Amino acid sequence: MLGKVNIAWVRRCRDIEPCDTQESVEWYVRAHIFYLLGTVVFPDKSITSLNSKFLPLLRDFYQILGYSWG
Repeated sequence: MLGKVNIAWVRRCRDIEPCDTQESVEWYVRAHIFYLLGTVVFPDKSITSLNSKFLPLLRDFYQILGYSWG
C-alpha cells in the first residue's frame, strides 16, 4: 500500500535543487508533475500531503509522453 508524501517536503526539494544538469531538470519536472497531480488534477481533502500512488507513473521519465492523460 502506498502512503502520503508531505507537500512541504516536495516543494522544498523541488525548489532547492539547482537545475544545472539534465538529470536535475528531469527531477524538478517529476516533482512538479507529482505536485500538480496531487493538488490540482486529483486533489483530496488533505492540505498537507500528496497521495503517493502517482509516483510509479513518474518513474520512467520518457514514458510519460505515451500516457493517456484524459
